[in-house]
Amino acid sequence: MLTFLSAAGPLLAAESTAELLPPEFWTGLLGSVAFGLIGIALAVLGFKVFDWVTPRMNVERELAEKHNVAVAIVMAAVILGICYIVAHVVH
Repeated sequence: MLTFLSAAGPLLAAESTAELLPPEFWTGLLGSVAFGLIGIALAVLGFKVFDWVTPRMNVERELAEKHNVAVAIVMAAVILGICYIVAHVVH
């Protein structure tokens, strides 16, 4: 117990949490949030483009009214594929 308190001494002695963070923390956090939002927007856009490209299949009706599991699996694969591509583009 004594070793834990002595090891936490510098943490308790710090005046604010800003002293504990590295200087590039806030720019990294801002970049993560910005690229996360860009990635989500691109994933939604990719899903909408796929829905637009396949006009014969009404995805919402197939999933909500008919409970078509095959369409759900295909759409999950499409979303994962789009997200995989977006992750490589944004990274």
